[in-house]
Amino acid sequence: MNMVTVNEAMFNLDLLFASVISNAEPTIITTNTGQQGILLPLNEFNAWQETAYLMSNPANAIHLRQSIAEAQLGKIFE
Repeated sequence: MNMVTVNEAMFNLDLLFASVISNAEPTIITTNTGQQGILLPLNEFNAWQETAYLMSNPANAIHLRQSIAEAQLGKIFE
């Protein structure tokens, strides 16, 4: 994961944004006081949000984990 200062991000925002989108890799942006934020593609953020939502229900989380384990064992049904 890349890290840049706020000043670097402001100076090269177009290039930084293009890099984040094309590489699908988040970049940490740090202030002079040490505060940090993150720039990531919207589709990645949406995927994280969906995963958090799906995993927030214990019964759903168990079902998803079981399905992943079965898929890894080759137990796939179409």
